[in-house]
Amino acid sequence: MPIRAHCTICSDFFDNERDVAAIHCGHTFHHLCLIQWFDTAPSRTCPQCRIQVGKRHIINKLFFDVALEEQSGLDAESLQNELDRVKAQLSLKEKEKRDCQSIVDSLREALDVRNATIESLQKAISDMEMLCSTLKKQMKYLEQQQEDTKNVKEESRKLRNKLKAMERIELLLQGQRPEVEEMIRDMGAGQAAVEQLAVYCISLKKEYENLKESRKTSNEKIEKLKKELFSANHKIQKIVLELEKTNEELRSTQTDLRSADKEITSLKKKIEILQDTLKVPSVTSEALSRLLSESPAPMELLSPKLHRPAHSDDIDLNSTFDVETPKHQPHKTAPAPAKKLKLDKKSASVTNLSKVLKDAVENCSADAEGEHLEDLLPAFIRNSVLSKRPRGSSSLMPQRNIGIVRMGYDGLGGRTKFIQPSIAAEIRPMPVKSKKKNVSKLTVATASASGISQAKLDYFLK
Repeated sequence: MPIRAHCTICSDFFDNERDVAAIHCGHTFHHLCLIQWFDTAPSRTCPQCRIQVGKRHIINKLFFDVALEEQSGLDAESLQNELDRVKAQLSLKEKEKRDCQSIVDSLREALDVRNATIESLQKAISDMEMLCSTLKKQMKYLEQQQEDTKNVKEESRKLRNKLKAMERIELLLQGQRPEVEEMIRDMGAGQAAVEQLAVYCISLKKEYENLKESRKTSNEKIEKLKKELFSANHKIQKIVLELEKTNEELRSTQTDLRSADKEITSLKKKIEILQDTLKVPSVTSEALSRLLSESPAPMELLSPKLHRPAHSDDIDLNSTFDVETPKHQPHKTAPAPAKKLKLDKKSASVTNLSKVLKDAVENCSADAEGEHLEDLLPAFIRNSVLSKRPRGSSSLMPQRNIGIVRMGYDGLGGRTKFIQPSIAAEIRPMPVKSKKKNVSKLTVATASASGISQAKLDYFLK
């Protein structure tokens, strides 16, 4: 069982494990604690009363006779000593921890400083490396420039020597004899001078050959240019003659054009006179007006503009169509103004036809219209207009059916109806069985008659 006393140095209770020492003042301490106190204290005094003592005054070991008691597992003093010891160790460890933490903080600060220093050094190193690479490139460039400068100097030296040689050769070629002799004297004597003279002789020979070749080429070019000049002059003369001929043709064409303009003006006036004449309300003038406005132009003057048939790709220009004429109903005819002519100014055939009709109307009288028109008009107009009429008939009397209405091409790309005249005395009754055959024969006869009439009209228009 520990003694209920404690050491004032370490504050632990005395026990049987450590020795207890005392000094002459009577205070007791642990022997180890007292020795450490004397070693560490600035002066050797008693830790309790502060009197001067020395190591020789220490009683190293005290013995206590303590009655034996029943040993228990744990007592308060030992537990307190253990607790104090653990607390002391804990405080020591905490102090060590604080010291280590301060050391760690200082080391971290030093590490941060070192890292910043390393980064700055790395940046400086990268800058230095870039500077070194730039300087290396610049050094290479300067070395290249130096090499180029050396080459240029060498080339300039060669060119200078070559220029001097060329100047001497030029002096040989273009200079006078005294200048050449002076140059040869300046060259001196020796093997080098002889070689230089040999080079000059070879150069002179080559220049002479080149001059001969260039002279030959120039002569060939001159001959070629002379031939080209002669050919060009011949072409120019030919073109001038053609131009004069063209000018003459142009003048004649202009004269013809003026004559044609005058003729057109005259024909326009005649057409106006014919239109005024055709305004007379008579059967003949009305028939002539209708014929002029409805009759097709000659095929030689107008190009056909045919539409493609709806049911076939073949176009039959000779096909005709029979149309039955309805029976004529007697009625009173009233005089009506004649239709105005619709003439195309560009159609020469209609103009000539109008001229003929105008002359026919002016020269004929009311009693002898048929006779004069039979002499002047073509066959197809005479058959369609001046068919035979019964004697004693007048324009106010009902007319008989004197023709057959047929369908055919109008010569302008379309279809039209026209009247095929027939004489009443010549019409014969046709049998019913042979109707188709007779109709086909009549169609062929009509086509041939229209072709003959068309030819006569073309001859008449000429």
